[in-house]
Amino acid sequence: MTKTTTLERPAGPGIEQLELLPAVDVPVQLRLSQRTRRVGLAGVARARAILEEQASRRREAAAEAEHLSPPAAA
Repeated sequence: MTKTTTLERPAGPGIEQLELLPAVDVPVQLRLSQRTRRVGLAGVARARAILEEQASRRREAAAEAEHLSPPAAA
């Protein structure tokens, strides 16, 4: 479980950071099992890989378009 805290160092107005709560402060019903954590982390890893692949394709397409575009008039 996490809670939101305001940063102590001056990082700008409204900057917040998540902080882990001690396990004893989290009700049993809200605690995640190790299996749930593994499944969740695997899902996050898959999503990041998909997003990175999409970003890579966009970069390649932009580079190709830039290569094929006529030079801009000065």
